[in-house]
Amino acid sequence: MAPPDPQLPRQHRPISRWWGGTADRGDPGRLEAFSDGVMAIAITLLVLDINVTTPQGGSLAHALGKALPALLAFGVSFLQIGIIWANHHALFRLIERVDQVLLLTNLLLLATVCFLPFPTQLIAEYTTGANARTAMLLYGGTLVGCALMFNVVWHYADRRKLLHPEVSPLFHRDVTIRFRAGLASYVLAALVALLLPRLTLVLSVVLALVFLLGPSPRGAFTELPTAEESTAEESTAVGAEVKGVV
Repeated sequence: MAPPDPQLPRQHRPISRWWGGTADRGDPGRLEAFSDGVMAIAITLLVLDINVTTPQGGSLAHALGKALPALLAFGVSFLQIGIIWANHHALFRLIERVDQVLLLTNLLLLATVCFLPFPTQLIAEYTTGANARTAMLLYGGTLVGCALMFNVVWHYADRRKLLHPEVSPLFHRDVTIRFRAGLASYVLAALVALLLPRLTLVLSVVLALVFLLGPSPRGAFTELPTAEESTAEESTAVGAEVKGVV
């Protein structure tokens, strides 16, 4: 079956019945619910890597001090996944419909999130030397993968006309610029690990906070007049016409 004509209003477009490709999968509600569950599990797994072992008669304060790298790694990755979830939620408020390719693309985004606890454990365990550099490169590369998949999801949804038609062009441009700049910034932060591994961790926190302060989807949609405003405008127009006739 031929793909829907993008020139037709959405409610009049035929729905593809082919399982793959651009087959229509309806509204994004189930996709968001599944994504929320996956991210909730990933963010919970982070705490499993924190182990505090106190020898008999030993000091708990000393044991907590030894666990400090794991606690720091937990805090940073908890922030990362939390903000990824918030941005994912905001992104899919702009998407009206999903198709098969968007479902699979979103799965790849979730795969990068699920993988994040693994490099988190590594950067907590290997804190110095060449191993620290390798661990931080893997951590930074995972965040690059997340940023890349956000761009892929956004540009695919835009190209396939899956976004709400009322999304403001200015907001659309802002999101596009921010996603591309975010990808470039995460690539740079990952490469910094070749010289200063710990700086990569600091830069990843800064970038996460930048995205936390991003544009709200509340301002995404073009303002449409209310029924009262429309009535008032029509009355004004009619009054002007009558005045012109008189």
